[in-house]
Amino acid sequence: MKPYLAAATSYVRLRAESDRFIKAALSAIVLLLEEAGPTEIATRLRGMSANRRARIALARLRVAGIKPERFVAIVLAVAALIEEDPGSHRTKEFRTVQIAKSLHRLASGTHKRWPFVDHQGRQRQTELHAFPRSSGPVLRLIGRAVEQPCEWVVEKHLSAVLALKVKRYGHHPVLQ
Repeated sequence: MKPYLAAATSYVRLRAESDRFIKAALSAIVLLLEEAGPTEIATRLRGMSANRRARIALARLRVAGIKPERFVAIVLAVAALIEEDPGSHRTKEFRTVQIAKSLHRLASGTHKRWPFVDHQGRQRQTELHAFPRSSGPVLRLIGRAVEQPCEWVVEKHLSAVLALKVKRYGHHPVLQ
């Protein structure tokens, strides 16, 4: 995924101001993140609907400062990887879930630290790292929400991103 993401990121950065499809996708993702609502710590997600958990995941990405350019680059990178890999699944749902997995990894957990003094009087620290389960319905909702504004970008720029990736990093290992 790394070479595809690097090629897609540089491609999106170069064209973010000049290409109307990329501009529209970036604007839609900014709006999506603004409307996501508040965040919630990972340990409190159990029992919530998939829709609510997906919105919280998007809100976490907003709070983490993940830029909309990264969202568009991930969509392009996943599409390019699936396109170039002959053994990959070709269904839209597979692509949607892979996009969501890539995004979910960027800011999915809750991390807390508490200082305390142990029985010998030394300063210690205890930590909590909680990650929400990335379940199917939540991933599908996140993936659809991000993929939908990027459909025209993928249609218009996928071949150019693939060409840039091949030029910089070569073909997919299966093709060599």
